[in-house]
Amino acid sequence: MNTSVPEYIQFFPTLECNLHCGFCFNRGLKIDGAITAGGFEKLVRKLVDSGIREIDILGGEPTLHPDIARLVDIAANLGLRLNLSTNGTNVALLANLSETYGKDILHIGISLNSNSMTRELEDYISKYRPVLKSIYNRTSIPRPSDICSGTPGITYYLLYMDTVTEYDLTESLPFHDFFKRLSVFREKHPNISGVYCGGFLPDPENNPLLKNVRCPAGTTKLSILPDGSVYPCYLLFRHHEFMLGNIFTDRFDVIWNKPALDYFRTFKGNKCPDTECDLFSECHGGCPAVSLLISNDINAPDPRCIRQ
Repeated sequence: MNTSVPEYIQFFPTLECNLHCGFCFNRGLKIDGAITAGGFEKLVRKLVDSGIREIDILGGEPTLHPDIARLVDIAANLGLRLNLSTNGTNVALLANLSETYGKDILHIGISLNSNSMTRELEDYISKYRPVLKSIYNRTSIPRPSDICSGTPGITYYLLYMDTVTEYDLTESLPFHDFFKRLSVFREKHPNISGVYCGGFLPDPENNPLLKNVRCPAGTTKLSILPDGSVYPCYLLFRHHEFMLGNIFTDRFDVIWNKPALDYFRTFKGNKCPDTECDLFSECHGGCPAVSLLISNDINAPDPRCIRQ
């Protein structure tokens, strides 16, 4: 499988954050610095010239970037659709962005992962109806989500928890359990959807490209750090051997056609030993990056499902 460009880019303008969430997939990464506005414009122009039309802005907490409003403006003016993921602590900035850009240009996604919500954030959600999302783990979802999941006009996502250490496995669920619980939530609140790696259950109806690949890494997306380093997926930032090049110094077509991506673009059957799982025939085996992080073997079964 090969396409001329990915469907979207996950870009991290900074990894600085004002919270210390125990489930954060980037926690502990020793990557300092933030991209400049000039560097970001250079990056975006290269993406647009390559045919890419969508970018996810993540972190860290991207609203801590001193020029985040300028970065959004640069990307919007160059015709990119943007998704901005935030913890919702800078409500004034979010309100300004929502007043400036329509949802056809900028989607703001707010993570709700505590058992409290400020009045300012609650008012912002009520007025602007951003996308909301919460990590789903053994502790369940936070209380604010009980309110927002039933609010008209709100799209609410339950995220399957990424695990980057063995300790995380104590909080995670096997994917089949998560999928069953998600189905129960959806019966009550149809505005709820699940977010999980396409390495579990691809969605060929909405994304035919994923039907015959191992996972979305390097197939429908790439992930880029503040210094321009490009990886197949953000969960591989800890493994330098998967760095594909640098967006500032390497041609995009060279990055996109690196042989290292062949692994992710090829599905050779579900290798999970749990053949009795109800999802086995549809599943692609889970997230290979998580297998690498926990088991030090990219071909190992997803450790969230297969526990010793």
